Formats: sequence, structure tokens, C-alpha cells
Amino acid sequence: MANFYEVLGIGRDATLEEIKKVYKKLAKKYHPDLNHGDKQAEQKFIEIKEAYDTLSDESKKKAYDSKLDGGSADIPNQQGKKGKSARYEPSEPVKFDFEEVEKSFERFFGFNPKTNKVNIDKDKEKKKNPLDTTAAFEKFFGVKRNK
Repeated sequence: MANFYEVLGIGRDATLEEIKKVYKKLAKKYHPDLNHGDKQAEQKFIEIKEAYDTLSDESKKKAYDSKLDGGSADIPNQQGKKGKSARYEPSEPVKFDFEEVEKSFERFFGFNPKTNKVNIDKDKEKKKNPLDTTAAFEKFFGVKRNK
């Protein structure tokens, strides 16, 4: 494992400003556009970029320092993914209940799509629908609805 502090030529107590300053200087020196065809400069640029990405991010730097000190923290690789991950994996597959979907549809729309049976509660008819625009329609057009 490369020592990112040595790659950048800084100490472990370097501030973020110092890290940025050294990175910009080294990146400019080893940038592939300025060193056409120089594979060593290109490789050095990649190492510098990886070192900067790790040391400029506080959480990645803590994990890296822990690993450097002999700890077992996961070090993110250059794509930002962790080497080891503790993902939640359910012990059994999630079951999808289509009957529950049908019941929800029936409660919301008032009919069953399979049987086309209308299922409206009589109690709901007694309550005024907040979206009922019948009164406004009748007043605007001067027409009464037959009940």
C-alpha cells in the first residue's frame, strides 16, 4: 500500500490548505497533457490524484490513517467504493401481495378492477365530498341536478 503522505511529500499533520497547495503543484508538474507519452509521469499523476482524493476528504483520511496505523478500517478505492461493505441483505426474499394491491385499488377508486363490482360504503355517501363541485356547477350554469 502506497503511503499517500510520502506521495505528496507532506507530514500527517498537514492541513487541508497545505494538502491542496502541494496537490496543485504536483498535479501541474506530472499532468499527462504537459508530459506527452511519459508513462512514468502519467502513473505518478494517478498516484497523486488518488492520494489527494483520500487525504482531502476527512472521513477517507481517518479511515486511511487507521489503516496506516494497523487498524482494519475499510479504505475507499479511487472509484469511491469501499473494499469491504457491510450491506443489509434480507434473510428471505420480500413477498409482493397482489391481493393487497387490489384491496387498496378498490378502497381508493371504489370498485374492483377484476370483477368490476362497485363497492361504495353507504356511510361515505352521507358525508359530503370535499371535492364535490355540484353546487358550483349548478350556480354557474343555473341548472339543477335531478336526484
